[in-house]
Amino acid sequence: MIRVTFTSDVREELYHFPIEKRLSKAELAGLIKFKGSIEIGETTYIEILLKDPGAIRRTKLILKTIGIENTYVNYQNQGKLNSGKTFIIKIMVYDVKKFISEIGLDLIGKIHDDFFKDPVITSAFLRGAFISSGYIANPSKYHHLEFYSRQIDTLEWLKGKLENNLGMLGFIVDVRYGYRFYIKDGEMINEFLNLIGAINSAKIFSSIMSSKKINSNITRSMNFIDANSKRSGDASWKQISAIKFVQEHMGLDDFTEDIQNIAILRLNHPELSLREIGNMLNPPLSKSVVYRRLSKIIKITEKSGKIK
Repeated sequence: MIRVTFTSDVREELYHFPIEKRLSKAELAGLIKFKGSIEIGETTYIEILLKDPGAIRRTKLILKTIGIENTYVNYQNQGKLNSGKTFIIKIMVYDVKKFISEIGLDLIGKIHDDFFKDPVITSAFLRGAFISSGYIANPSKYHHLEFYSRQIDTLEWLKGKLENNLGMLGFIVDVRYGYRFYIKDGEMINEFLNLIGAINSAKIFSSIMSSKKINSNITRSMNFIDANSKRSGDASWKQISAIKFVQEHMGLDDFTEDIQNIAILRLNHPELSLREIGNMLNPPLSKSVVYRRLSKIIKITEKSGKIK
């Protein structure tokens, strides 16, 4: 049973994803690239804005793994229109430029292309990016994955890398106070979840997607059956009406015996298909043969204008 906020389920799973030293810098780069900044003043430090304590705990563990323990955490209210708080983690390092370069960025935020040469490094970077600024809709409603950034360059870079390296197609839109990059394809979103390590969430997503597909197929099948039944019923009514008209005004004696036999069976068994009527004859006749013979009766009534 999934909760209303599928994003929180995915993030909660990612918070418990094993932290490896060789991948920590890449994940940290994803966090900083999307929600980080360098604050310059009497003391220069790196600041990351995150939305929940789980993200802060994981970020501090990542920093500890790479040997950075001089960090501070504050929070600020999000304002009247939003609920909750934004958590701010301050990373104090002696040489900011060197530290940023070591995790794969530069002072203006440019990302090293090395992240997309190794799939595991790619996974770690995107995991950090999703934790900091990703969103995924409840798959039982619709398929939608997105990233938010105030800088369109960041999303254009992400869009190009996902398309060229992973075949994931998305779009960028201008929204209030920034930009959003989004993907609507369910298969691509499921692949993305597996890529960043949200394996259980990917299974849930895939299961819901499969159920929706089955339900859609059932609906289409039922619609087809209903439509087919209506067509069959209309055809049966037309045949029976034609036979009754001929019986009352002309008689069936002018038709060959095989046509007469088919006409009588149709009158006596209005619920049967033409194939079933054909099987009742000796020898059995195909559906197309039964149809052609009944058509001879229908043509007479159509010429008279009684049946259309």
